[in-house]
Order: sequence, then C-alpha cells, then structure tokens
Amino acid sequence: MLLLSPAILRESIASSDIENVNTTVEQALQQQLFPETEQRAADKEVLRYGQAMRWGFEQLPTLSLSSRLIVGIQRQLLPGGYAGYRQTPNQIVNSATKQPVYTPPPAHDISRLLGNWENFVHTPDERIDPLIACAIMHYQFEAIHPFGDGNGRTGRILMVLYLAYHELLTLPTLYLSGYINRHRPDYYRLLAQVSAAGEWEPFILFMLEGFYQQARETKLMLVESVGLLQQFREAVRQSGRKIPQELIEAIFTQPIVTPSQAARVLGVHYSTATKYLNQLAELGLLEASELGKYHLYSNRRLISLLSRV
Repeated sequence: MLLLSPAILRESIASSDIENVNTTVEQALQQQLFPETEQRAADKEVLRYGQAMRWGFEQLPTLSLSSRLIVGIQRQLLPGGYAGYRQTPNQIVNSATKQPVYTPPPAHDISRLLGNWENFVHTPDERIDPLIACAIMHYQFEAIHPFGDGNGRTGRILMVLYLAYHELLTLPTLYLSGYINRHRPDYYRLLAQVSAAGEWEPFILFMLEGFYQQARETKLMLVESVGLLQQFREAVRQSGRKIPQELIEAIFTQPIVTPSQAARVLGVHYSTATKYLNQLAELGLLEASELGKYHLYSNRRLISLLSRV
C-alpha cells in the first residue's frame, strides 16, 4: 500500500482530468474523509477511479482480462447508472465544433468485437512486444466504445491491468494518464488516424514513449516517497518519542488523517491517537488544521510530492 496508494491517486486525478473533471491531490484526500453523500462530484469521480483500479487488480486472478472484468470496472466507475454495454448508437463529437469525429460500431456488434479483443489479449504473439500489444489493445477497446459513458477511464485502467496480467508490472503502479493528459491533442489525433487511415505506427510510437516516460517518472516518485518515509522514521527515532511505526506508515498510505482514523489503524483510544498525531505535528512532520467538523493532520511533504506534475 505504501507504493500503491500514491501511484493510484496520481493516476486517478490525471485520468479524471482528461475527462475535464478537475480537482487536486489535497482536495481528493480531504474529500475521502467525508461520506460519499457529502463529497464534491469531481472528487467522488476521482475516488471511484481509484476504487475501480484496485477492484480490477484484485479480480484479475479470477476474471482475467474478460468482459466480466470490463463491465465490473465500469460499474465501479459509474455505480447506479450507465451500467453495462450500450444498447443504442453512439457518436464522439468535437466539443468545440460539435461535429462528429468518430462513430463507434453498432451496439449489436459489441459482444462479437469484445470477443475478438479478448482473444487478442489472451493469445500473446511472440512476434509482438507486450508493450506494442498493449497499445493495440488500448486502441481496439476505445474504438469499440462499448459503453454509454466511462469508456476512456475504463480503457486507461485496462492498460495498467494488461501490463500486470502479462507480468510487466507486479502492482498497478504505472501512472499512464499523466502522459496522455499532457499530450491530449496528439493522443486523440493519433487515435483518429488509426481509425481513418490505419496509421498504426505513429500511435504505437506515441504510446511507447508514454510507457517509457511514465515508468521513469513513477519510479522516481515511488523512490522519493520511500525516502521520505525513512526521513520520518529517523526524525521520530532521534526525538525519542514512542510513536508507533504503524502510524508513520499510515500517514503515507493516507496522507491526510483524522484522530478517529488513526485510532482505528492503531486499535487505541481516540485521545491516544490524538496525542501521537500532535507529537508528529510538534516534530514538523504533520500539519494540523480544521475543515468543518473534522480535525485533520496532513503529511504536507508527501502531498507536495504527489502534486508535482
């Protein structure tokens, strides 16, 4: 979780940003503390993306890369609405000009096309590098566009799960949406060129560059996160305070915590958890604040690291 939580949070925010759902790391972490009925709509979508990524990864050993997994991910993203494959025609429209830019296959073809997609992802061709196959798989899914809503987010999650399924990743920690977000016009242009003219090579080269850049960036972020954790541990050790290691680790998996959360993690009384959190704040490792009825303690240095574009 020390490695997974920061990577998934960054991926969730960047992927949602592609859909013009905008929030920040700090806002999403704060909103996580509230009941879903009280969360802002943007943060709710970001948090659901993280839940969908975790759910998909947990189901991968039993469902593999299947239609059931695809539908399950989309339901995690959009509970209560738009669930399942679309039953009507769909069209992708340029948001500025309102002109259609792509018409996905008709609804009655979705099952057959996704069957073809499943065959491709489960039958590795030794002549095709898995990263190239991942780019092809991603285009295929987005071109089928099986849902009324949630296709882009589901497709980006499937890329990470594909890499985990084929053992290029041990955890879903590759932050791919950041690259797509920074090069959004090129991404959509190259997808369209495959559809219109079968121009695969520019799209595949674009995606390979993204895998490379994001693997390097994500590795650096994870190394820095673990280094920061070691600094916190050393600061506590030198202070002589008897603060549980479990709490120090908890503020790295959940960089904004309340005393109630800390008490549950440690299995101690609220007042004891508050004492430990105040000690971390006195050492300059946490920042105390209030948000409505909530008393928050923020791992400001980790939040800054996660917020770095």
